[in-house]
Amino acid sequence: MTHIHNQILPQDTQIGVYEIKNATKIGTFDITYRAWNHHLKEHVEIQEYFPHELAVRTDDGLGVTEKSVVEKESFKHGLEVFLNQAEALVQIEHPNAVTAENILQFNGTAYLIKPCREGVPLSRLVQSSTSFSETEIKFILTSILNALQLIHDHQIVHCGIQPETIWLSKEGEPILVDFAGARLTIAARTARVADELAIGYAPAEQYEHADTPGPATDFYALGATMYYCMTHHKPAAAQTRKMALSKGEPDPLVPISELPGASFSSELAQTLEWMLQLQYADRPQSTAEILALLKSEQTDDRVTPTASAPKPQDTASDHPGTQKYIWAGTITGLVALIAVGLWLSESTSDLFDNEPVSASETTTDQSSALTVAQPDQEVDPVEISGNEEQLEQLENDLITESPTAAASLSVAQPEIVDTITIAPKSETSQQLSVVDKSFSQPEESNIPEAAVDKNLINKHLNAAENAIKHERLTTPSSDNAYKHYQIVLAIEPDNTQALAGLQRIVDRYIQFIESTKSRGNLDTTRLYLQRAESVLPNDPKLQSIRQELAAAD
Repeated sequence: MTHIHNQILPQDTQIGVYEIKNATKIGTFDITYRAWNHHLKEHVEIQEYFPHELAVRTDDGLGVTEKSVVEKESFKHGLEVFLNQAEALVQIEHPNAVTAENILQFNGTAYLIKPCREGVPLSRLVQSSTSFSETEIKFILTSILNALQLIHDHQIVHCGIQPETIWLSKEGEPILVDFAGARLTIAARTARVADELAIGYAPAEQYEHADTPGPATDFYALGATMYYCMTHHKPAAAQTRKMALSKGEPDPLVPISELPGASFSSELAQTLEWMLQLQYADRPQSTAEILALLKSEQTDDRVTPTASAPKPQDTASDHPGTQKYIWAGTITGLVALIAVGLWLSESTSDLFDNEPVSASETTTDQSSALTVAQPDQEVDPVEISGNEEQLEQLENDLITESPTAAASLSVAQPEIVDTITIAPKSETSQQLSVVDKSFSQPEESNIPEAAVDKNLINKHLNAAENAIKHERLTTPSSDNAYKHYQIVLAIEPDNTQALAGLQRIVDRYIQFIESTKSRGNLDTTRLYLQRAESVLPNDPKLQSIRQELAAAD
């Protein structure tokens, strides 16, 4: 693939308001770049449609065109599929799935704009011999299932879930990345489908050209990924399993419940066995079915070599006040696990304080990965003083090229509390031990008052203040004032500073609304109103503005 490296866009290439910095991944059908958004003053990822077997660069070094008349139809079909998936992804906003900010069509091809993600893939954590507790496995599983529920509702199938495509952010939040549906559809035109599938994680139907993938395709892959995290053994390939069973031989994939020394609950083991059924129709057909089983009353029936442990009278999930701290402890444990996995290759401070690891830097085809160049210094956005000329410029900067995407807001899940405590390397084992003890507390009265981390609250309040200062009110999704205030209120619902901060966000949007309305820019006015209503939907001033705009229609 050496010649393909000559096809990447050079540094400083301009794509709209985006400036290419360096390539981070070369795939069979696309190239991913790290770029700088000059409007929002932040780094982004840009995925360029570039099927190497079908296309070449034009003489100007920017455009993309089919190699010959023979490839023209396949190239155009692939571009259409790429655009269809991109347009669907722009409509999706979920904290556990990578978001798409915009789609651009230039130079005979298309570009999908995505925010940069920081963190580490599950594959790296498992390779570091990190052990996941059951609570952590369930947290990752349910988080991704919740994302899939929204994704499937938009008629999208991921088609490529594996340990490399589930990332844990620095805050310990699972994020599903690298949607493969379009890539596999394009691959079908070039007889490269098998090469694009992740062996051990792709179900049998993905190897059959006559079968159309559906939600259960993703459930198999997710189940296989969790199996790998729990056992540190890559699951047997679906085709290998199918062949063995056709010969009357035992299934090469040993169920979790039959593994020696297994210490996972029966409902978790049963859930994975159900998700890993070979036949599509034998698997769960919706996320609701899986989540219902995970929340069943069988939480006390554990799969262990000895079943002598007494049954608890009730579980932490029965106490809403306790559940918040369990999720808080889970995220804290995951953050510590991330640190453990990364210390093997580099210090935690180097990773978290300097260059973030971007989700786009991982690829199924590791041989095609590029060495990522060092980033250039990021310039902080200027502070807006509030005069009319600067306000108008700010409004232009706040509006992305895709108003629909801009209107989608990232709302932190209130039940997932963002407790981020990175322990020093020497204290990691002690921290994990403390987290494990917190899971066994069945009574709310046993939770210490110190569980409400005042330092964490102050950290998010300061971050929210900084975001407001730089006009990051509800966007971008990776860092905005609304997100930080929501995290604070999830920990301390009556925090007066956070509640006042929500009103400040709305009041600032009202300023934008009045400015754009006076200039007759009603589309932008409605966009700001939509954002403000997502923060305080019952604010009387917003209701009045809504009525005024309705009367003007």
